[in-house]
Amino acid sequence: MSKTKLETKKESEVEKLTEKPELTPKEQKEVKIIERVIENREIAPQDAFGKLTRPQVDLIKRTIAKGSDDDELKLFIQVCKGANLNPFLKQAFLVPRWDSREGREVRAVQVSIDGFRSIAESSGNYAGNDDPVFKGEKEIEVPRGKEKTEKIVVPLEAFVTIYKVIQGQRYPFTATARWEEYYPGSKVGFQWHIRPKLMLGKCAEALALRKAFPKLLSGMYAQEEMDRTIQTDMGAQKNQKGFATLINVIQKADLKQLEDYKAKMKKSDKYTKEQKIEFSKLVEMRIKELEKTIEE
Repeated sequence: MSKTKLETKKESEVEKLTEKPELTPKEQKEVKIIERVIENREIAPQDAFGKLTRPQVDLIKRTIAKGSDDDELKLFIQVCKGANLNPFLKQAFLVPRWDSREGREVRAVQVSIDGFRSIAESSGNYAGNDDPVFKGEKEIEVPRGKEKTEKIVVPLEAFVTIYKVIQGQRYPFTATARWEEYYPGSKVGFQWHIRPKLMLGKCAEALALRKAFPKLLSGMYAQEEMDRTIQTDMGAQKNQKGFATLINVIQKADLKQLEDYKAKMKKSDKYTKEQKIEFSKLVEMRIKELEKTIEE
């Protein structure tokens, strides 16, 4: 199966986050120390970051938290310690996300399905789960190369049942994940194209685990659950960069070009209502500036 450029780029980014870092013997010793800090129950989660030396912090940033600042890393260590997750075992990741409000890339904590299972097991009440059960199917077209497409069969729904021991009794907790709600789209959903059942099954399992262990897993999401959101973030990032480019263009445009830009913006469906209002105001201001210059 050939991949699109977007698929290859996204898969490469995921591989960078999940690949096992190559460490020197000295760095391996430092990792063991970091792991002991995370595992030490006598250290409060909010104090864990302060127990790390600067070289240890820099080591984490070079390996499993690339691009993060101290505040983001502090939160990451706090979450890992609070949930007893080992980021060096790929149980948790610090992944880049586009923040539309701040207009920049920030990093958020993301837990792997193995991390979910580890948290559930550490409760002492996790009693296993059934394999995913799939219901319904449909064909979708996915890109294969520049101009080719291919039809594949995907499940409509996945059900997973998690078992939890409550007061000595084993109780089931079932959750359903629907394809339409989690599929990230044909452009960046390569893993969803080659392993559709596995991906949807992981989403259902994460849902069921959160339902069974809400106090332990509330607010945590698996990578597969976030794929669609990440695609939305990528769209928002592209939109914001495109809008910023338009704003810069305004300063170099003449009166005729400004009128054309204003007319095109009104018809465009690429930008939000707020962006259109802001663009219109800036264009009007620029038009007045040019008219004043002509009068003088």
